[in-house]
Amino acid sequence: MIGGIILAAGSSRRFGDDKRKQTLASGQSILEESIHKAASVLDKVLVVLRFGDREFAQQLSSRIDNDQVEYYMAPDSAKGMAHSLANAIHKVHDWQGAMVFLGDMPFVQAETIESVLGAYEFHKASQPIIVPCRKGELGHPVLFDAAYFDAIEALTGDRGARPVIDAHLDKVHKINLEDPGILRDIDTPADLIAPNR
Repeated sequence: MIGGIILAAGSSRRFGDDKRKQTLASGQSILEESIHKAASVLDKVLVVLRFGDREFAQQLSSRIDNDQVEYYMAPDSAKGMAHSLANAIHKVHDWQGAMVFLGDMPFVQAETIESVLGAYEFHKASQPIIVPCRKGELGHPVLFDAAYFDAIEALTGDRGARPVIDAHLDKVHKINLEDPGILRDIDTPADLIAPNR
């Protein structure tokens, strides 16, 4: 099974408030929108929250009634994004692959998720890491075959899984897409309404 991991354990320092809870034009929060997009395509979605986010996890669970979605409070979330991802990967070692989303990128289109999945099925024998690109820029979500789970678990710091991609460029298949959402994250309140790319 290919599942989704949504990283939402950051501190929102640049935003100034908990951006995960900010409302989009759709009426959903940033994180809710991200969860709905991933769950509309994938069979299982693991939402990675800050350690101690129990109340927030309960709020999300009550608003998103979906058995496909599980909430996980990463014990090492305070150490940075790579630690949160490593915690999550340790939890999903039985998956065939994991598509890694950033919780502050709610504008990724469902069709993009399907395209990443399709590219993996076609290229997994030779290039089992799938990275969506737009105009030459690498975006999200990125799909990693389980063969790279150990490498992801060994990550530290706040760079996410980029070091794994950089170390295995010959195993990376890039797909060019027109979806601006693969590059559009939300770092400031202005990003809620205006594209930042």
